[in-house]
Amino acid sequence: MNSKKCQAFCVYLSMEYNEYILVGIGTALSIIGYFLKKESQRMKELEEVISGLQITLAKNGVRDSERWESTNKRLEDRRLDVRKLYDMAQKN
Repeated sequence: MNSKKCQAFCVYLSMEYNEYILVGIGTALSIIGYFLKKESQRMKELEEVISGLQITLAKNGVRDSERWESTNKRLEDRRLDVRKLYDMAQKN
């Protein structure tokens, strides 16, 4: 009779450990899922910020290229004016 009680008790402990293991695994998976979801949201926010920065950089690049074109045009005009003045000074 004593051995039957021991067997029943051992089966009860064995089942209880399995349940604890399953609860532990479920808890671990839910914690991992929570942090993955949080990280995914953070990555989406960073992607939005990065895309905004890329657009801003592209706009600034266009502005800079336009400024450089106008600056180079003005420099070339000044060079031509200096040449004309130099030629006029040489004639006199």
